[in-house]
Amino acid sequence: MKLFLDFFPIAIFVGVYSWSSDPHPMYPAVQALMIATVIQNIATRLITGKFEKLHLWTLVITLIFGTMTLVFRDPAFIFWKASILVWATSLVFFYRQFVLKKVLLKELFSKAIDEEMHVPEAIWAKLNILWSTAYFLFGFLNLYVAYEYSEPFWVKFKLFGLMGLNFVLLGYIMVKIFPYMPMEEEIKSDTLDRTTSAEELTEKKNDK
Repeated sequence: MKLFLDFFPIAIFVGVYSWSSDPHPMYPAVQALMIATVIQNIATRLITGKFEKLHLWTLVITLIFGTMTLVFRDPAFIFWKASILVWATSLVFFYRQFVLKKVLLKELFSKAIDEEMHVPEAIWAKLNILWSTAYFLFGFLNLYVAYEYSEPFWVKFKLFGLMGLNFVLLGYIMVKIFPYMPMEEEIKSDTLDRTTSAEELTEKKNDK
């Protein structure tokens, strides 16, 4: 569900652009993108009970650059929106790692898997730098495609190109941390130990 929500706005954007009968399909597509991003945040709040910071920042940037695209009738604003968003994400990863001394990638994966992983801190640090660097380069790649190729090609690149690169990056990270992920037997054993401890604690309280 989270993955669907993450890519929902861009899928709507590409869909409207591809099927719009407007002679300038970029503008109805941008309107749809803005609405879809609002829906994304509302749906996340209803499903998880809270807003996700990344989705909120995406909403703010999308509304600002989307509005500028529509007001000035210039697709360049929405071109730059994608790059600014990934650059901001890259900077957040770097800032948290080297200033706050917290590895954001580790935090995100721990929440997603909801199990303790005994991945060495050195590996997390390297993967976090890789993620940050890749996103920084994605921003330049986005602008290169936007200005060197046609608008329809850039729209498709946003969905298939950038999404594909994200999946490749994610797949590489999963391969690196897979040996440290808890196996099913370990999870069952840990769950059993917690249950036993809880039962023993309850019995002690009853004895008293």
